[in-house]
Amino acid sequence: MTKTPDRVTNDLTAWLGEPLTDRLTDAVQREAAHRIFQQIAAQEEASTARNWMIGMNPHLDERAPILAIADGQATDVEAAARAYLDGAWA
Repeated sequence: MTKTPDRVTNDLTAWLGEPLTDRLTDAVQREAAHRIFQQIAAQEEASTARNWMIGMNPHLDERAPILAIADGQATDVEAAARAYLDGAWA
């Protein structure tokens, strides 16, 4: 029996695509990515939030936030998102 994806997984797949969503291997990672995406999209366009999630990030040693979340660094990604939203990129 195939499990139906939940709303969080469906949203992430719509926003980031299936290959990136599949990198998030558990519900905690998916919830973190969903929350962070929504925080950025609330202040920016959804396309900007997507680009932020998949782009290289100076606060994460030039790693993409979505990959950092997949590697268990959601707390660091949350801090990077706050820095981005606060305009503190230096």
